[in-house]
Amino acid sequence: MQEWRRKKGLMRAPRYHTVLEPLEREVLGNLAAAVSEAIIARAQSAPKDELSELTGIPSGHKNAPQNPGLARLLPDFERDGDEEYDGDNSLLRSLHENDICRAKLSNLQVVAEKVGPDGGVEISLSEEEAHAFLTGLNDLRLYLAADDSGGEEARAERNNLVEWLGYNQDSLLSVLAG
Repeated sequence: MQEWRRKKGLMRAPRYHTVLEPLEREVLGNLAAAVSEAIIARAQSAPKDELSELTGIPSGHKNAPQNPGLARLLPDFERDGDEEYDGDNSLLRSLHENDICRAKLSNLQVVAEKVGPDGGVEISLSEEEAHAFLTGLNDLRLYLAADDSGGEEARAERNNLVEWLGYNQDSLLSVLAG
């Protein structure tokens, strides 16, 4: 992967560019698809609630996900023992998890569109797309870093991938910050 760079035209907003190796593009697209599928499965498995059907306000799960990657992406709002804890995590989760999932899917969609089957090894992003891409990369890193399954070799490969995503993220963030 080449480092991200900013290109500013004379009469247009800046664009952010990089070039990936074909394998990097494929891996990034596959990761975005896999994490998106996990989030979609979580959202679709939410129990139906009579009140939400009556009011039209969607409700989500009341409990944290069992999948370690999803648990990292969708943590509790507050933990027991927090100084100002005076809420109900299950209520907050059921009210907000669907919106959080929708936002994460939107960001991952930008990643998938830019590197997916129709995408190329050259990636060009508007500033808005760059922020979504950056957030999507962060979600991919969090999801992968939480997985501790497999043997030593699988963990080493996963750690290398997390580091590569971190490098990609850092490079884009540096260019965005100017």
